[in-house]
Amino acid sequence: MKKLSIYLFIITFLTTALAACSDSRIYKIGVSQCSQDDWRSKMNDEINREIMLHEDAEVEIRSADDSNPKQISDIRYFADNGFDIIIVSPNEAQALTPIIKEVYESGIPVIIFDRNIIGDSYTAHIGVDDKSIGREAAHYAFHILTEPPKVIEIYGLRGSTPAENRHNGFANELTAVGGKIIASEAGNWNKEEAIPIVDSLLKAHPEANLIYAHNDRMAIAASEITRRHGRNDIKIIGIDAAPEIGIKAVADSIIDATFLYPT
Repeated sequence: MKKLSIYLFIITFLTTALAACSDSRIYKIGVSQCSQDDWRSKMNDEINREIMLHEDAEVEIRSADDSNPKQISDIRYFADNGFDIIIVSPNEAQALTPIIKEVYESGIPVIIFDRNIIGDSYTAHIGVDDKSIGREAAHYAFHILTEPPKVIEIYGLRGSTPAENRHNGFANELTAVGGKIIASEAGNWNKEEAIPIVDSLLKAHPEANLIYAHNDRMAIAASEITRRHGRNDIKIIGIDAAPEIGIKAVADSIIDATFLYPT
């Protein structure tokens, strides 16, 4: 897999732009977010603050609202309207790979961030080691329990690379040292979808002693349901550690831990 520092890439890109002294046009950067949530809002704010430092560039951010067809349409919009570089967080790897490959092979630089695609048809990839996050979460599960973990897993979006890797890292580490995932259902990153799932799984698996959620919003949903069931004994782990969501939830004793997923 090709990997390239985002800082080096952007510096090179902007340096090339500035070198074209006779070209006073504005360079257009298109950002295709797969969804809207607190983590992505924080990232969008960071992008918008950074672009204010570059008078010769502008950015347009579009959200696909968890829709593969909408994100494909957004990427085509950027490609058809003369954007100089496209930055994409693919909603689902399999569905988004063809359009990203097509745009990349047309000569438009494409940066993949957060989530990944199938293959290496992109200019650069910026991501976090989600398997490592999963492993650390499994390790911490043993730290906060006095008996082997019996885990309900609230999955992210199936088919998205962060969810797959957060599951694989956690499951491999957990089972290697005697823990077990007793149930796993997809909450699709959403608190509202996670609530009935946790409710149903707790009724079906009263032996559970830990809930591992692939993000903090679903972990907070799990906390609400465990309290409703009078199961304050169940430990809850989330991922993201956004200051006003996950970190606040830990500080307020709503969940037991959150793991940092940097923007």
